Amino acid sequence: MSVRKFLLPIIPIAGFLALWQILAATGVLQPGIFSSPSAILKEMLAIWSEQVDGRSVLLAHLLVTLKRLFLASMLGILAGIAVGFCMGLSQSFYRFLDPLITIIMPIPGIAMAPLFIIWMGFGDATIITVCAVATFFPVAYNTCTGVRSMDHRLVQAAYIMGANRGTVMTQVYGPWSAVYVFTGIKLGLARCWRTVIAVEFIVAADRGLGYMIWDAASYLRASIVFGGIILTALIFASIEKGMIRPLERVTIEKWGMVRN
Repeated sequence: MSVRKFLLPIIPIAGFLALWQILAATGVLQPGIFSSPSAILKEMLAIWSEQVDGRSVLLAHLLVTLKRLFLASMLGILAGIAVGFCMGLSQSFYRFLDPLITIIMPIPGIAMAPLFIIWMGFGDATIITVCAVATFFPVAYNTCTGVRSMDHRLVQAAYIMGANRGTVMTQVYGPWSAVYVFTGIKLGLARCWRTVIAVEFIVAADRGLGYMIWDAASYLRASIVFGGIILTALIFASIEKGMIRPLERVTIEKWGMVRN
């Protein structure tokens, strides 16, 4: 059963790549515009092997982008959880912030980037700030929804049994809203990842996966563009499967709040 679960998602991907390679090899796809998987792999290995200051060029781009993702997502997630809990617990605070969040949340991070460039200039500060803002809204909104959905009879029962406010927050509100918080974190991370790559197109000086893709597009290097796009998908899938899923297993799945 485990082998089947492992192979099931791989089969369609392998089939797609095989068809792509065949179409490229037979000339149906123009190689200068639609590179074959083998050409993309060859180009990415070449960038990996290329050295600058004793470090792989591809690794340098990757590490810079991951650093920006980590800082921006941590800021956005922590602020989102804190504000979301405050909005969920206070009706007045909710009414005060909800219209603002409703207006700002749909604005893409790339659309806000020019404004932050004016305020903060080019570089990491702008990228991290824009991406933290993009992360904040899904986390805050989902956390707020989770807290507001709380069954208040459970809260009253906890106080009757002698629990203080801190215990109620961590032992009652926390587990109850955890599913919503994790959903917000996954949505926030995905939005942060997209925003990091997009903002690097216009703000990054000389490093980052987004910068690498944009620079390759400027020179019509389709293999690098495709390789960068595929790499962004693989990296985020690895982050979600390697970090978020294990956390879910030891929290909300262990508590029986979602099916494993």
